[in-house]
Amino acid sequence: MVAGHSVYTSSSCEKADKEDSWFLESYQKNPGQAATFLAHIKEGIESTALDDEALLLFSGGETLKDAGPRSEAQSYWTVADSKGWFGKEENVKWRALTEEHARDSFENLLFSVCRFRELSGTYPHNITVSFLNLLVFLTFTFPSSSSYLLSAYLARVKE
Repeated sequence: MVAGHSVYTSSSCEKADKEDSWFLESYQKNPGQAATFLAHIKEGIESTALDDEALLLFSGGETLKDAGPRSEAQSYWTVADSKGWFGKEENVKWRALTEEHARDSFENLLFSVCRFRELSGTYPHNITVSFLNLLVFLTFTFPSSSSYLLSAYLARVKE
């Protein structure tokens, strides 16, 4: 699951690496922000490509009124498509779908589980998440389990 954090507003996806092509909140207006969005999209695609049974869900609703009737999820899917799925189109495109109702990080995760169930008829056995601020998400959304989850993640990264 790739959690959306912005809406792509340019009419040309050739500018996906430019900050002015995304609808950014004031706190997001930093050099490299667009590159971070692209990196998360690519990470989700590459992770999905490693597992032939995985689905890729881009998650995020129409959270930014001033960006118009565009969802974060559809923005990410469109950018991925314009980038040729980073060389993984045949393997991943048909397994990449959207969840277009989430309004925040908690809903990104929760609604993606529900969307997976809707699409597959079963709940996921494993979830790989790409978040901008995973530590903040874990700390404030799941405070009692965040230290355990972070320790498990760090142990896995060291392997």
